[in-house]
Amino acid sequence: MTRVYAEVDARRGAPGDDDAFLALHHRNGVLSHLRGSAITAAPGPRLRVLGTKAGFVVRDLDGQEDALRSGARPDEMPDWGYEPKLRWGRLVRGDESAPVPSERGNWPQLYALLLRALRDGDPPPVDPHDAVATLHVLEAARRSAASHEVVTLSP
Repeated sequence: MTRVYAEVDARRGAPGDDDAFLALHHRNGVLSHLRGSAITAAPGPRLRVLGTKAGFVVRDLDGQEDALRSGARPDEMPDWGYEPKLRWGRLVRGDESAPVPSERGNWPQLYALLLRALRDGDPPPVDPHDAVATLHVLEAARRSAASHEVVTLSP
């Protein structure tokens, strides 16, 4: 990442962000626009990645969230993390659209891997360098939102 511009707001006055836009300039010249909002009156797809030749669209939240809210537990469901075909993302090329099977989700595995890393010295589930790099981008986004200016990141 070379530059970050962000707009972040707590529009409901709560002590948390509920609306954000980030423009990220990558070292390879790619520009990414990220948008998230908890207050959109007519929310669109949950995830939309657009390229010059195709796009990938996911309409709904990860089903694990709905399952947890309904009281389900990962250790009690053999099919935990599988998404039904109706919830799969779609690869879109112009007028063509095809479902893409979802990878099986497994949120609890992250915590199991973290426990093994801390207790047994196994590799961590997330590379610490990647985590720190992400924090640098998030800090730059905060500075950009406060100053209303593009923030340049050092290499």
